[in-house]
Amino acid sequence: DFSLEGDDSTMLWELGVEETEKGIRSRAEREEFLPNLTSLESEPLSLSSFSRDVESNDDGNDDDDGSDNSAERSTNQKQSTATTTCTTETKSNEQPTKKRFIYYTKAIPRYLRKYPNGNFLRALALGIEIRTLSHSEYNRLFGGLHGGSVMAPADLEVPVPGKSLWMPQGGACSLAQPGSDNLAREIIDYWATNGKNMPLAICVPGGTCTTALLLHRSINQIMAERVKHAELESPLDVRVVVIPCVGDDEYALRQMRSLDKSMGGLGRLEDVPDVLRPRSDVEYGSARRRSGGYFTFGEPAKAILQCFDEMNEAGLFLDLLYGAPAWSLLLQHWRSRDLDCPIAGRQVMYVHSGGLEGIASQMTRYKHKGLLDTRTIQSA
Repeated sequence: DFSLEGDDSTMLWELGVEETEKGIRSRAEREEFLPNLTSLESEPLSLSSFSRDVESNDDGNDDDDGSDNSAERSTNQKQSTATTTCTTETKSNEQPTKKRFIYYTKAIPRYLRKYPNGNFLRALALGIEIRTLSHSEYNRLFGGLHGGSVMAPADLEVPVPGKSLWMPQGGACSLAQPGSDNLAREIIDYWATNGKNMPLAICVPGGTCTTALLLHRSINQIMAERVKHAELESPLDVRVVVIPCVGDDEYALRQMRSLDKSMGGLGRLEDVPDVLRPRSDVEYGSARRRSGGYFTFGEPAKAILQCFDEMNEAGLFLDLLYGAPAWSLLLQHWRSRDLDCPIAGRQVMYVHSGGLEGIASQMTRYKHKGLLDTRTIQSA
């Protein structure tokens, strides 16, 4: 989500480094690199073109006109990952087709448009066509109680009618099933060989919770087939546990039950993964108390940073949007024996959701909040 990339990205240029698909570039390389960014099937990308609609300047970044754009600032209370449309197009001279990737997102902060870095810079380098929308327009097209529909909005312009592939927010549709099937087979094969018949909790950080639901469905289906064909004596004692990183447990359950129904399921509670909830006996700050112990998505928090550092020292490198918040909650339950704890008495397998390319820009948000200093970010 480009609206969550670093709050003070200029700091990276001052350090003389930035992250691209080829690694770290110097300031001189950046100045040579940026003008050559082009999108497939279109004119060269103009960074100023991303200012369409309302310009978001979160957390006190300077506005050229001094106006207050707070009404359009991201509240980070719900996931704002953009919706994408992939298309193929054939030119009239029948040249080989080129694929276009059109990405709908909320307004991109001015500092990020002026100083692209992290995932945003990588997206530009790959030729992704960015379509920015105001928060109200984005929510009208892609929002809703269940985080949007698996169907494209009726009034959304289709780039190439009949030849466009729609991918909703978070990949929440059946198109993601083949990948989940592959992951499920890998996990079942590994645990059947190495699990020593121990019960297993597969912990997955959740936004739309698509990965968790589809993995849950895939594992149950594959184990049933293998038992039927005598490839397994009995189903493994394996359960999928989702750790909400966007919203709370109720939001996660709504998302999963809605997606399950859209894929032909019944959407019952017993048809979706277990949800790991914050412990009630832990002391939280005022903001987390109001959200039932959950973090506000995308909002820097000291507890997230502490978990990030702790897990990094232990050899597990996490991102700051999903990985660190998920582990902060997971560690609360690490030695739990409570009957209602879905990981109690089980071995834990964590499904890493990636996102490491965005760490540099995420860390600048913590610097802007006063939780990190420049020296720490530079050494990282």
